[in-house]
Amino acid sequence: MDLYLIRHPETSAPKGTCYGRTDFSLKYPVEDTADSTFSYLPPNFDNFVSSPAPRAMKLAKAFLNKYDLNQNPTNFQLNTDERLLEMDFGDWDGKLWEEIPRKETIPWMKDFVNARTPNGEAFTDLIRRVDLFLEDWKENGILKQKWEKEHQQKLNTMIVVCHSGPIRAVLCRIHNIPYEEAFKSPVDFGSVHQVKL
Repeated sequence: MDLYLIRHPETSAPKGTCYGRTDFSLKYPVEDTADSTFSYLPPNFDNFVSSPAPRAMKLAKAFLNKYDLNQNPTNFQLNTDERLLEMDFGDWDGKLWEEIPRKETIPWMKDFVNARTPNGEAFTDLIRRVDLFLEDWKENGILKQKWEKEHQQKLNTMIVVCHSGPIRAVLCRIHNIPYEEAFKSPVDFGSVHQVKL
């Protein structure tokens, strides 16, 4: 199956803000990102899933408006999955990094993969839920089988709108990249990442 992963548009969060679950308004009209990104998407798709975060949902809906809804209306049901949410930074979420005590951030930055943020997640927590999402949609996965049974067709192309963290987790898993190197490659706002699942 071709899986297209798209990061949400840039938000109005001040530069240097730590945010995962906090939702900031979009910095620019969502149509700007949809217009510049749409040419990188497939001409047709079978299933469309989004993170339930408003910044992701807005882009997902903008994409759906750009597809020809009259062509095959059954294809355009927008599903959400909470496992695609960005990392939960707990007590740090929504704060500027410079406002967070260094005695908390330094140990975390030394082992961000395993260290958990105060009342939040570790990267391993995000990896686990994203892995469960992939398991459900891979060949013979529960959700893939259910979708194919309901629609009486093969699921070949799926579009997912989510966040930097989940996209990085998928890319590491698919390409066998160590999770410690997850943030070395860019995952820009509105960027599209195609993988085979």
